[in-house]
Amino acid sequence: MSEPYLIWTMRRTGGTTLASLLASLSEHPKIEHEPFNHDRALGHVFLRFKETGDEAMLRAMLRECLGARPLIKHCHELKPAAFNLALLQVACSLGYRQVVLDRRNEIDRILSLELAALTGAWGGAEARRIYPAIEAGTQTLPAMDLPRLLREMTHCHLRRRELAEMMRQIGAAPFVVYFEDIYAEHAQGRALIERLLAFLGIDPAEHEGYERLVEEALLRRGQNSARIMDAVPNLAEMKAEMARHEAECRPVFEAS
Repeated sequence: MSEPYLIWTMRRTGGTTLASLLASLSEHPKIEHEPFNHDRALGHVFLRFKETGDEAMLRAMLRECLGARPLIKHCHELKPAAFNLALLQVACSLGYRQVVLDRRNEIDRILSLELAALTGAWGGAEARRIYPAIEAGTQTLPAMDLPRLLREMTHCHLRRRELAEMMRQIGAAPFVVYFEDIYAEHAQGRALIERLLAFLGIDPAEHEGYERLVEEALLRRGQNSARIMDAVPNLAEMKAEMARHEAECRPVFEAS
């Protein structure tokens, strides 16, 4: 029997694809991705905590929600440190394995995030509907807000450091995987996924459709936002300024 897991990630890291693959190979209950978002299955937990600030109540609610050990993908940059710490502590107490999924190229991640916000294309289906007009030049994109993106970079770097410190304090030993290591080279990506499955106690040999599932995951690259990135009018300026800022936002976690 495999272990339940909690994926700690950030938006635009390929987390939906990886989480979907792992969920298809696990016998534990499934729940929608990022379930603590306000409009999702467990959104009431965070909203209640936001209203009251009651950490004891938060932990009690989390224990109840995670009692059946559903599989969780959580974008931790969207929630305050107190919430993330309670979630980590409760999950560890219930036997969850911790997985950290991040992306080394923070500039590309932030630009992809902003592009999704500008276009409304957060998934593949939306991209197929929206991107053709941008590629054809019949729809133009506004300039990106550089100060806002730099603030996002700083915010996310601080959240990574907070998460690393939380895990250190409670002795959690996560499996750390980076987006680029999964998708940069096919054989390397397969080997990394197999090591992650071993960490979770999942045996690929027990799943008849494993080969198809893993190949689909490795070939599925979301909406490929890079194909319309050049349509951003101030892209060169953005990248130059972000590169200067990125020097202060290096990766925090060491890959497993």
